[in-house]
Amino acid sequence: MKCKRMDFYKIYAQAHNNAIELLEEAEILYGKGKYARAYFLAFTGLEEISKSQLAADVYTGFIKEDKFWKKYCNHKDKINQIMWAHKDANSYSYNRIWVGPDIEDVEDIAPAKPLWEKRQNSLYVGIVNDHIITPKDEITKDNAHEIIHILGTALHRIWEVTEYWGHRIGTKGFMK
Repeated sequence: MKCKRMDFYKIYAQAHNNAIELLEEAEILYGKGKYARAYFLAFTGLEEISKSQLAADVYTGFIKEDKFWKKYCNHKDKINQIMWAHKDANSYSYNRIWVGPDIEDVEDIAPAKPLWEKRQNSLYVGIVNDHIITPKDEITKDNAHEIIHILGTALHRIWEVTEYWGHRIGTKGFMK
């Protein structure tokens, strides 16, 4: 598929907005004790951010379109592309009110790295070493909390870089 330059801006905006909605829905499920599905939605939100940032990079000329299409169809590549969010989430506190370096009245966590296998385990029943594993057994409250923290931090960092600091959209604005 060949897209026009403006199509990449639309992909950027729509994927970003979808990530925001996925975060909101993950938080609702988390609040209802549905940790496996909350994990799945937050993980999917990270993939959407990765897609949005890749599209923004094509739009701004930072990367070529073929790189976008190569990563667009590969879940693991999209997650690898957004590992900056995991690193940021390990040094930032996050909640709906505050994201930033340590602040006394906000929880500080060190989330685990998002893993494709854990995403799969959050949705499907599987068999490992002759044992049946279920999403409820595999995804804990802490797992869901951590991935939601990563997604929230990523969205805030993108807002901070583009809106607050006025840098261009895409990864060039904050991955120097």
